[in-house]
Amino acid sequence: MQKLLWLGVIVLLTTSCNPEERTAENRTIADGIDSLEAVQEEPQRQQDKTTTDTVAFKVAFGQFFRALQASDTATINQFIHPEYGLWIIEQPGAVPKMTHVTDVRNFKREYQDRYFITVKDEVKTCDLKEEAWPTFSCADVDYEKKTSGYSKDGCFVAGPGKFQKSGYWDYASLSESQIQTIRSTLPFVQKSVLHTATSFEFHFGFIDGHWRLLFTKLIYPCSA
Repeated sequence: MQKLLWLGVIVLLTTSCNPEERTAENRTIADGIDSLEAVQEEPQRQQDKTTTDTVAFKVAFGQFFRALQASDTATINQFIHPEYGLWIIEQPGAVPKMTHVTDVRNFKREYQDRYFITVKDEVKTCDLKEEAWPTFSCADVDYEKKTSGYSKDGCFVAGPGKFQKSGYWDYASLSESQIQTIRSTLPFVQKSVLHTATSFEFHFGFIDGHWRLLFTKLIYPCSA
């Protein structure tokens, strides 16, 4: 009988005398559940963010493209960041040429001394498709048959990895300070657009709450 009495006391002490420990235990369990839910929801949040970014970029690119077609240099200049500017890549000879631009009205292309706005005469349509860029081969370029050399034709937007590794700046006869400026700008590039009919490229970054055109490549394929 005495043993049963002591057993009852022990049980009572265990269940009623440690409210702080049980509260801490409950809190730990709740935190664990919240952490698990956060881990499970993170991929969805990332996917939603990517979708939102893509939609926002397509809207911004649409504004840029309409401004280009309308020769609206004032709007195009709004896509140029006041600090980083726009680097235009051309290839008038065997090596590329890169020009830093802050106002497209003051820039003339190596090709027939045309103003930047004349790009609209070659890039007349651009219905963006979010997918990896098609492959390219000079052997498949035929201007008479109007074949671009790409495995698929159209306007494609993808990540910046290919351009960031291209290294045009290393062969463009730039100063070391200019190359360093370009390299510090490259990490901002987030969306790269390819127009296969011309092989022109437009590289955008999201800076200070706005999509900015940071690099443009106006090189005809297999021209060197």
